[in-house]
Amino acid sequence: MKELEELASLGGVEVRDLLNPKSKAFKDTGADPEKVTSSEAGKIMVKNPRAMRRPLLTDGNILVKGFEPEEMEKLL
Repeated sequence: MKELEELASLGGVEVRDLLNPKSKAFKDTGADPEKVTSSEAGKIMVKNPRAMRRPLLTDGNILVKGFEPEEMEKLL
């Protein structure tokens, strides 16, 4: 879970913001995306990484989560 916290901090977001509420893996949990805590989100993603937003790109200083072409271009 520490790795998820470090990854989230690169993006200036909470661990729960790395979760993809539209993914089947997340929907299968039955959790409410508006009410899930960062701790719960971390447990969900550790158990099933497909519940995480993808792609995740980082240069070690900046994190781009999800498919955001303009942000991806800045990083590359």
